[in-house]
Amino acid sequence: MNITQGAVATTASQQPWRERDGKVVLLASRVAGRETLHFPPMPATSPLAARSELVELIGTPSLYSYTVVHSSPKANKAPQPLGQVDFPEGVRVFGRLDMPGGRRPVIGEPMRVCIEPNEAGPIYAFRPVHEEAQA
Repeated sequence: MNITQGAVATTASQQPWRERDGKVVLLASRVAGRETLHFPPMPATSPLAARSELVELIGTPSLYSYTVVHSSPKANKAPQPLGQVDFPEGVRVFGRLDMPGGRRPVIGEPMRVCIEPNEAGPIYAFRPVHEEAQA
């Protein structure tokens, strides 16, 4: 779904998501005359911003790749899975993976966008669709 550029565009690069029909969707940019999408959306200060529109990524992404980051034992932080997901709209997005029960991600599994709290404020992350259905 395309969204006209307006007040949302000024903050979309800083918070590239919104809630639509009870679920979180990410926002991308499309420059006029081009088919490709860009994530995160272009900031309002970009020379291309005036010629771009916001597009909601409403398709179900699938996990393309992942890694698990292990912090130093001194940091006392749990391992953090990170991944790349492919949206059917043709965009690959990098982000945190929220894997319930600490289970390992599975390449190709359908994912869902969710919002997680963070020290610096909320961030988007990806959670397996099948885990959502069971919760």
